[in-house]
Amino acid sequence: MSRRRFSKPALSATDLISFVEGKGLIVSDRAYALRCLTYLGYYRLKIYMRPFENVHKKFNGGTTFEQIVEVYDFDRKLRLLCLDAIERIEVALRSHIINIMGSHGGPHFYYREEFFECKEAVTSIRRLGEKGKHLSITHYKKEYDEPYLPAIWCLTEASTFGQLSKLYADLQITYRKEIARGFGFDESICVSWFRTLSAMRNICAHHGRLWNAEMHVNAPKKARKYANELVDNTRCYSRLVVLRGLLKEIDPNGGHGWLPELIALIDGRPTSVDLVAMGFPPDWKSRPIWR
Repeated sequence: MSRRRFSKPALSATDLISFVEGKGLIVSDRAYALRCLTYLGYYRLKIYMRPFENVHKKFNGGTTFEQIVEVYDFDRKLRLLCLDAIERIEVALRSHIINIMGSHGGPHFYYREEFFECKEAVTSIRRLGEKGKHLSITHYKKEYDEPYLPAIWCLTEASTFGQLSKLYADLQITYRKEIARGFGFDESICVSWFRTLSAMRNICAHHGRLWNAEMHVNAPKKARKYANELVDNTRCYSRLVVLRGLLKEIDPNGGHGWLPELIALIDGRPTSVDLVAMGFPPDWKSRPIWR
């Protein structure tokens, strides 16, 4: 496949306003648009413009700059709310690994291959202990010289959600099952869902578009308990189901503090945010998971 030479010029915020106006976008408050393009950037807003464009890449009649920023702001709030839930789940997974694996093999259980399904897992976690620069690791090495590598609680504190989910998935199935009981699901569901949320966290943390994104990679396995909610497991709705399902199990308040915020955000969404594009079924609010 032949490729083209890139020749698009770098445009100023003022020039970009003229550019989108030329495509049919209504910009009634140029000062506001200038500020948004200066501090948010055209390229970030561009992915929120696409649903407002036709096949000729012109804006649908009546589309305003404010509408696009409203959708962007909705997506930003959605990402922050998802990060809040993911944080709680990540902390719970970290705690379960420490408590359960520590009870079976002690603070340095990961020295022993019999706790894992593959040697590569042991190599990976040891590498983190050797090369990690997190305060928990450096403090251990400053205070202790044996065992050489830090205790599991130091390592998990220094781990990303992705590393934690991989550590969990690499454990022997007996231990995966024991940890999974604390989350209320089968271990295979937990392996899948932790991987799903790790990918989702990366989208949220790096300010990616979430609301209408198609997420085929690391789609959540369809748990029997929520089979009707995960018919389409490639959309945002399926990820919200995963968050809600896990929070109901691990949050002392059953996730009730998080749920009203989510419902309020969805109810107050901009009119241009299509719930179908998010994967929401028409009767979603009446379904038991959201009560």
